[in-house]
Amino acid sequence: MPEDVRKLVGDNVKRLRLAANLTQAELAERVGVDRAYISGLEQGQRNPTVVSLWHVAKALSAPLWQIFDEPRRR
Repeated sequence: MPEDVRKLVGDNVKRLRLAANLTQAELAERVGVDRAYISGLEQGQRNPTVVSLWHVAKALSAPLWQIFDEPRRR
C-alpha cells in the first residue's frame, strides 16, 4: 500500500485523463467541478469522497478500480 493513497489516486486520475486526451478543464467540466479541484486531486492534495471518484471515473469512461490501481512491481 502506498504511503498516501491520495497520491496514488491523483497519479491514476492524471494517467487516465491523459490517456483520454482530456485537459484538466475538460475533465472538470464533465465532472461538474472547478479545474482547480482536478488539479488538486491529481497532485494528491484533495481527499475526495467515493461519490466524487465515481463521477471522475464515469467522466473518464474508466472502471472505478483503475483509480485505485497500484503500479506493478518490476
